[in-house]
Amino acid sequence: MVAFPLLFAFFIVLLDTLRVKKPIIQVSFLLGAILPAAVLFMGIPEREIVGGWNRISGIEVGISELNLPFIVGELILFAFAALYSISYFDFRDKKTPKALALLLLLHAGLLGAFIAGDLFNFYIYMEIASVSAFALITFSGEPNSRRAAFKYLMLSLLASYFFVFAIGLIYMETGYLNLILISENAVHSRELNAAVGIAFASLLLKAGIFPLHSWLPDAHSSAPTPVSAVLSGAVVKAPAYGLIFIFSVLPVGGTLRTLAMGTAVVSIFFGITMALLQRDAKRLLAYHTVSQMGYVLLGIASLNFLGAAYYALAHSLFKGGLFLSVGALGRKTRELGKFGYRNVPIMALSVVMLSLAIGGVSPFVGSYAKGLISSGLDGAWKYVLYAGSVGTLISFTKLNYYLLRGTSEDIKAVWKFSSIFLAFITLGSGLYLGAVFDPKDIIYVVLAMVLFFLLKAADIFKKRVHVGFGEIGEEVNVLTAVFILAILASVLLQGA
Repeated sequence: MVAFPLLFAFFIVLLDTLRVKKPIIQVSFLLGAILPAAVLFMGIPEREIVGGWNRISGIEVGISELNLPFIVGELILFAFAALYSISYFDFRDKKTPKALALLLLLHAGLLGAFIAGDLFNFYIYMEIASVSAFALITFSGEPNSRRAAFKYLMLSLLASYFFVFAIGLIYMETGYLNLILISENAVHSRELNAAVGIAFASLLLKAGIFPLHSWLPDAHSSAPTPVSAVLSGAVVKAPAYGLIFIFSVLPVGGTLRTLAMGTAVVSIFFGITMALLQRDAKRLLAYHTVSQMGYVLLGIASLNFLGAAYYALAHSLFKGGLFLSVGALGRKTRELGKFGYRNVPIMALSVVMLSLAIGGVSPFVGSYAKGLISSGLDGAWKYVLYAGSVGTLISFTKLNYYLLRGTSEDIKAVWKFSSIFLAFITLGSGLYLGAVFDPKDIIYVVLAMVLFFLLKAADIFKKRVHVGFGEIGEEVNVLTAVFILAILASVLLQGA
């Protein structure tokens, strides 16, 4: 799965150097994007140690019910993002082949992270994806893209250094990097508690979860549209999968679990609130990634790993589709009210369906995933999902309200195809997994529409909110301080 995109990324660089024709490069790119999916149909074993080594010394990989949703979501999203990309990137720009090669490196890194069975190889592949993402953000050419990429680079690398340090502590205490062997040998100790706290905070930053989210809105909104789709739909899932590792194989304390659940809830509603106050359509979607990753963390913290995995799958589909759809509509401007889908019915259908999916309306896949997460929650925690669904629907009522008032031109057929197919996949996958229409969802939709118009009458949406700290150096310093405080809090609470 990893070899195909790596191989074709090399071919693209070589073909570009030899100045071959554009169609050959495009076909190579599409093969690198799609061929990894063929591996799923080859009847591969659940776990395999590369080269026939023993588990202690070898590199273990595999596909199980836990990582399969992550892999399927990434493969589907990347296939449509790749189709979108071949007509999005202009070959008159000499950087286009480099962008396609970097996208395949990103693809390889994500797949490698999802199939890894040990912490070190998981880290290596996650970094391949991250480094590719840093570079890809700058390909949009937007004035803010270099600043956004630099902020993402500095904070992500800082988190990486701490995560490697945590891996070192885990190796020192257990003697292993293989996840199965770690789980068999991990016992409570002061050093292991420190490792858990450091790893938790580091992966929280990389996943863009509040309060370590500040790099995400700029990075995801400034990137080229297909890159934004993959960043939001897939890249933040790799650290989320790492959090599953931490919570499943290491002795995570009850206090840290409670902190994680509280953080998840705050991230859900902070993301919704900030999205409601955005006039930039891509920033609205970016803040919803902060919110939606809160649901994934809620599943992980409640030890409902399968629920978190299926929510990650659902988010890959509907958020990737939303970025592709809104990006196609807003090529000339991203300000709500200045573009829309009034003259493009197929895009209108795509955005409405994807908005219902992200709002958890049945029978879309989002409702199935939220049902799984809800099954692992008790008491008042369940009401978080209901309130979050209404808040999300209010935000996407706002998006559709403004898109309905505007028009857009020059939307290519392949962009329409990618958007509408992802929309129908969110519906089809929900039905396939067993989601059925729930009449109560109509109440949530109507309530969200009523609340939207009340907020609009109160002029809430005229406010413009942009969080920043002045110069980029100052901002990185402030965010670094927040990250260090998060590490200290996590370590102390894990040891409590």
